[in-house]
Amino acid sequence: MTTLDPTVIEQQVQNIENTDALVLKDVHRFPTIHSVVLPKMVISIVQKGTARLSFDYSEHHVAPNDVAIFPAKHIFSGLHTSEDYSTTLVILSEKLVEDARLTSFSFNLQPYHIKPIAQLTETQVNRILSIVEMLELILQQKGPVLPHRHEALCSTLHILFEFLNAFRQEENKEIDNASRGSLVYIKFMDLLAAHYSEEHKVNFYAEKLCLTPKYMSKLIHDATGYGANAWIDQYILAKSKLLLISRKDLSVQAISQTLGFPEQASFTRFFRNLTGQSPREFRFENMR
Repeated sequence: MTTLDPTVIEQQVQNIENTDALVLKDVHRFPTIHSVVLPKMVISIVQKGTARLSFDYSEHHVAPNDVAIFPAKHIFSGLHTSEDYSTTLVILSEKLVEDARLTSFSFNLQPYHIKPIAQLTETQVNRILSIVEMLELILQQKGPVLPHRHEALCSTLHILFEFLNAFRQEENKEIDNASRGSLVYIKFMDLLAAHYSEEHKVNFYAEKLCLTPKYMSKLIHDATGYGANAWIDQYILAKSKLLLISRKDLSVQAISQTLGFPEQASFTRFFRNLTGQSPREFRFENMR
């Protein structure tokens, strides 16, 4: 079984931009129960057992033959896994995802922002796993053995998404009818992922979307149950928890600067107001 220690995974994730992707088999639990911001895109193929998880604070249940795609920079937490839970994870670098998106019209991630989990048949899952095996084979090739390795990985991702899009045609019809609020929310979250470290105000994001702050917040609240201010706070909180848990080499002051707070005291007040404890207390409680 693969054990997901947050610090080890963080180190592996940091190397992914050099290695393109990481395949982890027989993963049996989540690395943390806390809400954290996913640093990379994750594909999960459930083979045994069940689990409960939260994606952008919407709770989901997964079971055998479920395939989930969680885009990077969104808020994720693992809530519970059964004793026999087992999944295969594929973690993708930002460069690989972006290059695959630029070279394929079918590489559309919007449906997975709205509905990340697809229920497939056993036959369909076996086809997906066979593509993952090919992905893993390509990842193992180095240097002159496969000189166009990155391009081969992009092509394999294209195939993976072609099959997934075909398998979830009915769900994609539901997604095509998604409300305007859901679409605004997706764009808002993408902007938040890009600018959270320098902009904590709703006005900035509303201006980027050519909407008034009040109207943008209403659309997002109607779609998700949370307004824009709440999402900004929760996103920064989730990002801070990930850094506190996985980056023990960073001081609380360094983390506060990374998150765009003018001083450590401001970050501590923010964290305490939302969690009831200081960043240092949270870190100590979650040290392994």
